[in-house]
Amino acid sequence: MLAMDIPLALMTGMVLAEAGKGLIKSEDKEKNTFLNVVVLMYAAIFIAPTPGYYFNGWPAWECNFMWEWVDNLNDLPLRAAFSYALMAVAVIPTYLGLVWGRHLIRKGKDKTNRIIFIGLLILTGIIILLLGDITFNVASSYAKYKAGEFYSMWTHPFVTGWAITSLYFWVSLVCFYLWLRKKK
Repeated sequence: MLAMDIPLALMTGMVLAEAGKGLIKSEDKEKNTFLNVVVLMYAAIFIAPTPGYYFNGWPAWECNFMWEWVDNLNDLPLRAAFSYALMAVAVIPTYLGLVWGRHLIRKGKDKTNRIIFIGLLILTGIIILLLGDITFNVASSYAKYKAGEFYSMWTHPFVTGWAITSLYFWVSLVCFYLWLRKKK
């Protein structure tokens, strides 16, 4: 859901900034460019596909049941272009998180960076709980949402996709974190 995607993307940029602390503190332009490229590629490969996946299968759920138009994208290029906005919602906050984290690390506020990204993770949890009725009860379309035709997110096929996309994100984040920590 977009309400979760944005803070998680911002958090990811800050986590990867912490991981690339050695590159940041070196103040080497090439090393910082390398970190920028890695984070942007990470966002494009490991974050952006997830909202795209949910938008294709459960468009109204991914959009927090805010818009009716998500039910009908066929033959409507401007509406279909929303998939680009989903990509931006994944990539831009991730990059902004990196920029924010880099700024804090350069000022010697490494712990502040960590507190903020942990806070963003907690905020995401709060959002999930506050929106629990629409998070844990899935309606694939806006029409089904309006008709009250929900099913539990813990049923197949939704939970299977959720488990796969969750593992894809968290395992890749841990791997990239550990890999970037070794870079100096």
